[in-house]
Amino acid sequence: MTADIQKGSRIDLTKTRPDLSQLAIRISWGSPDSYDIDAAVFMADQNGHCPDDSSMIFYGNSVSTDQSVQHSVVAETGRSTEIFHINLPLITPSIEKLVFTLTIYEGDKKNQTFSEMNNASILFSNAATGEELLTYKLGSFMIENTLVLGELYNRNGDWKFSANTGGFSGGLAALCNHFGIEVKEEQESGASQAAPALEIESPILQETAVKPEPPIVPEPAAQHQPIKLGKITLDKPGEGVSLRKAAKIENVKVRLKWTKGVDLDLHAFYKTKTGQFGHIYFGNKGGFQASPFIKLDRDSGVGNTSGNNAENLTIKALKDLDSVIIATNIFRFLGFISKGENFARYDGRVLVKTGNGDDIEVPLTSKVKGRWCIICKIDNTDAADPKVLNINRVQSNKPDIRDL
Repeated sequence: MTADIQKGSRIDLTKTRPDLSQLAIRISWGSPDSYDIDAAVFMADQNGHCPDDSSMIFYGNSVSTDQSVQHSVVAETGRSTEIFHINLPLITPSIEKLVFTLTIYEGDKKNQTFSEMNNASILFSNAATGEELLTYKLGSFMIENTLVLGELYNRNGDWKFSANTGGFSGGLAALCNHFGIEVKEEQESGASQAAPALEIESPILQETAVKPEPPIVPEPAAQHQPIKLGKITLDKPGEGVSLRKAAKIENVKVRLKWTKGVDLDLHAFYKTKTGQFGHIYFGNKGGFQASPFIKLDRDSGVGNTSGNNAENLTIKALKDLDSVIIATNIFRFLGFISKGENFARYDGRVLVKTGNGDDIEVPLTSKVKGRWCIICKIDNTDAADPKVLNINRVQSNKPDIRDL
């Protein structure tokens, strides 16, 4: 039976289960559609520092160098879930703890805090058997936009979990700074800002005295590039970016979001590797039971309502798809106006995320009037080099993927 743990608890994991070697740690939460929340793990040594940039596992770096920690995203409706699979025997011996965190992307800039997050929890399972071990319900927060959820740590060869949850302001860059990771943030102004100093209490390191070891000499800065936390924005038609190379590209999430008073509709026109064509939209929301395994969650903005509108499409796996074009139109109860719409007057944008850490934004920028706007294309014609391309093409007729 799954054990429920409370804040401040310290739980033995492997001491009572000597055969436990693989963990699946599932972090889940609910939040407004306008929130972009990310989970991360910092692999730290006895001094509380990450030995290198690859020791931070998150959307931009989904697998640790030693292959012991792997990050993935799960496709769920109305809830966000990220999973960290951990192979304990593969963890580099100098790593003494894995610190689990949540941050709100641009939380400071957008004045967003975890007060709007709900039903957040952590579930520990035996990845080899599927047995659920621990459940930790995180409770509520107020002014924080950065959370340290807890630590998986090694003491005398046994792995334990400490639910030493705490929050503050500062964002992912502040966490990186604390753990000794050099950060290069992409900012619209082009100016760089240092991450604020951060103090995180670590009761784990106070539990037993640790014999100091000779200091680790860091590599010269010229031998590595600072880690990038910025997410890729394709501003201009024709721009594209390759998706991260992986054996599988799964759980591709496509979100159309906007706040102005307009009823945008998300459409996906696809072609499979076997030559099948199809169309997913509010009248045919698809599903995960049959090919092409694409599903739309809901119809938002009905009645031209303003606010945090979003429609979400999930592509279960990319391997069977040749290409998908993401398009929108503006629903009018009495039909289209004769000359169509200027889509750039609205603040619509498409976000594309994959379970391998890709995080790409394509804003609606075309000022040409028309009835349809093809926003972007997910191009998997070359399965060895799948891409997301900014299209932003406005036209009067319904899109046909065969025309691209």
